[in-house]
Amino acid sequence: MAELATIARPYAEAVFRLAKQANALPAWSDALNLIVSVYQDPQMQAAMANPKVTSADIEKLLLAICGERIDAVACNLIQLLVNNRRLSVLAEIRELFEHLKLEDEGKLDAKISSAFPMEEAQRSQVVNLLSSRFKRKINATVTVDPDLIGGIKVEVGDKVWDASVRGRLQTMAATLTK
Repeated sequence: MAELATIARPYAEAVFRLAKQANALPAWSDALNLIVSVYQDPQMQAAMANPKVTSADIEKLLLAICGERIDAVACNLIQLLVNNRRLSVLAEIRELFEHLKLEDEGKLDAKISSAFPMEEAQRSQVVNLLSSRFKRKINATVTVDPDLIGGIKVEVGDKVWDASVRGRLQTMAATLTK
């Protein structure tokens, strides 16, 4: 996966710069979501897997399906990715673009996993702690993971804080087996 991100990064950064210059970050988010959903559609994947379908056919098909819902610059991105045989990194381009967009807006995504459903007050407390820690607004996604047994696990970017019972048990087991 790291290799795909490495390939996708220059495309995502270029798209981000273009979108930022045109003051069209939300429009590009929508366009990338559309292009990725069309590309990942099972019928589209089946068509692209057909050995008789050429790169030109794939390009025409993608552009026809996306139609007027994307602008000329997004069409150029599709053509560039098809010509460079990089369609497989579309999802990574979208992910990196969204990360750059959030960073530009002074926001961060956080995944909070809890052993039990969190009350709004608990969620707010964790989000406020993360906001003060990172000095940014936090977009939190809270999920329930009963495997944690108790406590929470927080992921922000590549940082992970595991304050769950399962995490503590695993740490204890590792310490005891040394």
